[in-house]
Amino acid sequence: MTYKIFIGLTEIAGYYGNLKKGFQEIGTECTFIDLSSHPYQYGGDDEPNFWVKVCKWSLKSLDRSNSKIMWPLLLFLTQALKVPIFIWALYHHDVFIFGFGKSFFRNLDLPILKLFNKKVIFTFFGSDDRPPYIDGFLRDTTLKAYPTRARRIKTNIVTIEKYSDFIISHSAFAQFHQKKFVNWLSIGIPFSIQPLIDSAQTKTKTKNCVVILHSPSDPIAKGSTRIRVAISELLQKGYNINFVEITGKPHTEVIKELQECDFVVDQVYSDTPMAGFATEAAWFGKPAVVGGYYGEYIQNDYSQEHIPPSLYCHPDEITSAIERLIVDEEYRLELGRVAQGFVRTKWTPELVARRYLEIIEGTVPKEFMFDPNNIRYVQGGGMPEYRSKEIIRTMIGLYGIESLCLSDKPELEQKFREYAYEAALDK
Repeated sequence: MTYKIFIGLTEIAGYYGNLKKGFQEIGTECTFIDLSSHPYQYGGDDEPNFWVKVCKWSLKSLDRSNSKIMWPLLLFLTQALKVPIFIWALYHHDVFIFGFGKSFFRNLDLPILKLFNKKVIFTFFGSDDRPPYIDGFLRDTTLKAYPTRARRIKTNIVTIEKYSDFIISHSAFAQFHQKKFVNWLSIGIPFSIQPLIDSAQTKTKTKNCVVILHSPSDPIAKGSTRIRVAISELLQKGYNINFVEITGKPHTEVIKELQECDFVVDQVYSDTPMAGFATEAAWFGKPAVVGGYYGEYIQNDYSQEHIPPSLYCHPDEITSAIERLIVDEEYRLELGRVAQGFVRTKWTPELVARRYLEIIEGTVPKEFMFDPNNIRYVQGGGMPEYRSKEIIRTMIGLYGIESLCLSDKPELEQKFREYAYEAALDK
């Protein structure tokens, strides 16, 4: 069967632009509309009609406007323009792939898509379904707000699961899910930067120091302060290091720095061994140091062939992991080669798009599916253990264990309780 696929309405680290490219490579008609604002200039989205063009203009104007009169008018225009865009998409497409837990109208349109027999797939990336009390990427959230936010996320996921044909999520942040989902790393991250491959391969190293790159989208959640401390400690030990840190720059600048470095340090508290930035580094044969508590659980949730290669270490071992890649050049180069081979042979846009087609057709391998009742991971992402424990203890103390919104999973709920109150040597 031939499908016409719609992807929207936002972008994350070039994921959807590359997915669209993959669908095109296998001859599947695909439209990607990005109605979000971000500074990284990934590109790859479409402007298939007048309504989309005007809506994107309105969004850009909304970002720049400081007028108390114009801002609400532009906001209204932006939302109103989604109506004709939705009608156009409904008429022209068979399959809808959404991200970040939102469709056109905060999922109120999902029953309409179901009524018209459209296939709906939601892909989650963490901040859209991770329980807020273990999500270090949240900002300006008071302790009193966590229960409300948790209920809102849980309710949204229940609604999405009711009307979606398939969910793609990751066992490390899918604690709120109730139905089986396709495990995220089994599908992979579609990635390719073909025009820059040759220049990246022909570069000759003339420097006598080790160049380490860190490019955090969120310096607090990525643990940038901890990474800087680690680099300082290693400099004091006498290592010849050139530490490069860039943030908030266009994607092309990040790619340029990736070609110049020896390896990257992605983040300290990651619940995946290879997120977007580490994937980009791997494409150029540059290994990544990634810290995260999930390393102790990942073997239980994925087969080895689906686990991407990085130096995935406990957050407390971030300094020694960086030191290892500085000292052991042979290991560093080999890890870079293995990571490069992984993303170029298993996570290409074409192969990821083919896996999406298997999902659409209902032929996805059973081993790709994961039952959320089997989740045992509780540390989350983007924050140290002591912080998540403090939040969870406060929620339980003030609002009861039910405030965690995990009553449908008694074993996991009890594990969170034990985690929050366990004796620990946290700083």
